[in-house]
Amino acid sequence: MRTPWARRRGERYRREYWEQQTGHKDWGDDRIGVALEGLDLYTHDALNLRRLSAVPPGVELNVTELTEAWDRVGHAGHSHIHDTLGLFEHLQLAGLMRIRKTDDGKRWLTVPQGLHERLKSRWSAEEAADWHSQLAHNALALLKKPGDPWRTLPAGAGYWWRHLVWHLQHFDPDQAAVLVASQGWQIDKIQRFGAQSLLADLAVVDSPESRAIASVINEVMGGAEPGARLDRGKQSELLRALGHERAAAGGRGGGRKLSAVRGVLQLESNPWDFALSPDGTWLVAVGIRGLFQVYDVEAQALRRVIHGPDGTIHHCGVSPDGSFIMTSTVGEKAQAWDPVSGEEILPFKVGTVDESVHGPDGMWIAYNSFTGSFVDPVTNERRGTKPTTKNMSHLALSADGKTLATRGRGPQILLWDPRSGRLLTELPDQPNSVHRLGLAPDGSWIAIGDLDRLRILELPSLRERFARQQMGTRFATTEDWLAIPAREHVQIRSTRTGQLLTTLEAHTDVVLDCRMSPGRKYLMSVDRGGTLIVWDAAAIAP
Repeated sequence: MRTPWARRRGERYRREYWEQQTGHKDWGDDRIGVALEGLDLYTHDALNLRRLSAVPPGVELNVTELTEAWDRVGHAGHSHIHDTLGLFEHLQLAGLMRIRKTDDGKRWLTVPQGLHERLKSRWSAEEAADWHSQLAHNALALLKKPGDPWRTLPAGAGYWWRHLVWHLQHFDPDQAAVLVASQGWQIDKIQRFGAQSLLADLAVVDSPESRAIASVINEVMGGAEPGARLDRGKQSELLRALGHERAAAGGRGGGRKLSAVRGVLQLESNPWDFALSPDGTWLVAVGIRGLFQVYDVEAQALRRVIHGPDGTIHHCGVSPDGSFIMTSTVGEKAQAWDPVSGEEILPFKVGTVDESVHGPDGMWIAYNSFTGSFVDPVTNERRGTKPTTKNMSHLALSADGKTLATRGRGPQILLWDPRSGRLLTELPDQPNSVHRLGLAPDGSWIAIGDLDRLRILELPSLRERFARQQMGTRFATTEDWLAIPAREHVQIRSTRTGQLLTTLEAHTDVVLDCRMSPGRKYLMSVDRGGTLIVWDAAAIAP
C-alpha cells in the first residue's frame, strides 16, 4: 500500500511530466479547463486526449465512419486509436460535447470549437503535424498504388473525401493548396458531394487563390441554402464558371469509374435486403429489429426510419410507381408502407411473400411462399394457375417480361411464363445448390451462380458460353455485362466471353452483393461495412 508521501511524490512527478509535455500546468481554470481537470484521467489518457484536436471542429461526424477512417490501416499511432476515440465518451459525460444517436442506430458527434482550441493548445505544432500525417497514411493506403492522385480515392472512403484537405493542411499545406486548386478534385467534389463540400475545403486552405475560387462558387450559387445540392443545370453552370468545360458538357472529367457513381450511402450495417425506387432517387434497406431505413440517393442522406414489425425483415420491394414499400418477415404476411409518412397502408392482401421482381410496363411479380403462386402485389391478382412446386427462390425476370427463372428444390431450375404462370421448362439439375440466377433481356441465356462457380448457358440449347470458378456469385446482369463481387472490388465481365471489361474500385471493404434496379438503369453494390454504392449503369463499361 502506498504511503501519502509516495502518492504526493507520484502526483508531483505526473504534474512535472505533464508540464514538460504540454508546456502548461493544467487544462486551465475556466469552464472547459475545470471540466477537463474533473475527468481525472491518467496522464497517458490526458495526453492522448490532445489527439482529438485532429477531428474537424464544428462538423457533425458519423462515429463509425470516423473510427474506420482512423483505424483501418496500422501505423505508428495504431495502439492509441481505440483508447483515444473512447475518450469522446468521457467528454460527453463532462458536458463538453454531445454524441447524438439517431433512430437507425448511428451515432454522430461534433467537437465544439472552444473544446478543440483547448485540446490543440496543449501540444506543439510539430506533434500535431506528425499525428495528422500518420492519419493521412490511412487514406494513402486506400490508393491503388503509390503515386496515384488523391482523386482516385475509392468512392466509399467518404470520410477522406470530406476531410482529407483538413488533415493535409496541418502537415503539408502546399499539398492541400495544390489539391483544392486541381481540376479533377474540384469536379469530383462538386459532382459527388456538392459545391458546399468544395467550399469547406477552400475555407480550410484560405489562400488568395482559394478565396477567388470560393467567390466564383458563391456567385453562381446565389442564395442557395447552405447544404443544398445544385440541380444538373446549375451544376453545369458552376463547372463552366470554374473553367471545366468538358465536365460541364457531360464529359468524364473525374474519370469514368468515379463518374459512374450516383450516390454513396452508409447503411447501419449489412442489410438483409434493399431496393431502389424506380426513378433511382431513393432507396430502402431492411434488416434486424423490425426497422427499415429510407435513404435519399442524391443527397446521400437518411430520409426516415420506419418502425415495422418485430423481428428481422428479410425482403423489401418498391411499387412500380414508387407509392409504397412492401416488406415481409419469415412466415408472416407482407405489409405495405408509405415511404413519405412511414404509415402502414391497409388493406394489403398479397399474403406471405419471399421475393419479388420487376419487369417492363409496371410488371411486378411476387412469390407467395404459402400458396406457392405468383401474384401482383399491387392488385393481388394471381398469375395463372398455382405453380407445381413450393419452396421456390432466387427469382430472375427477363427485361422483356416473357421469362421468369426460379430455383426449385436444391439444384433445380424452373422457367415460367410470368403472365400466365405456366411452367415452360425444367433445366437439368445443377451440380450444386443454386445461389443466384440472371436472365438475358430477351431470355436467350441464363446466368447461374452456385457455391463457387458462375456459368452462362444459352437457351434453349443449354450450350455453355463460359464458366468461372470463383467465390462471391451474388452477381447482377445486364445485356452486355455481369457485375460480380471480387473482394473489395466489383468486376465487370462480358456476358459473351466472361472477359474482364473493367473493375470498379470504390469500396473499402469486402463487397457482398450486387443488384440491378428496376429497368436496369442502376447497379447497386454493398460491402461488409454497410457502404452501399449506386452506379449509373450506362457509365460503367465502354
